[in-house]
Amino acid sequence: MNAEQKKYLVKTIEESGEWERIETTIDGLFVVKPPENNNKQMVFVELVPTIKGQAIKKKGIYLKSIEDLEAYKELLNNPKTKELVDVISEYYGKRKTPKIEI
Repeated sequence: MNAEQKKYLVKTIEESGEWERIETTIDGLFVVKPPENNNKQMVFVELVPTIKGQAIKKKGIYLKSIEDLEAYKELLNNPKTKELVDVISEYYGKRKTPKIEI
């Protein structure tokens, strides 16, 4: 991100309202400005996973620091996480709820 883009981002955040979700050019990546708390303004990066441009959730994960991002990356890159999702997907992902005839 260059200096001009950073200035524009800060200006946009400053002009946004409480809980306003600011879109970025990356699908599923937003900036959110919650209300001030004790005269401190927090700003979050919200991650909303998408598949083919469609959000798979209404609300995403809020990140407020590099440490938050690193913690999620570690969890998502853990081979056991993939293994667990594979098993869940295999046994429950494609199954349809059966209809009960009355």
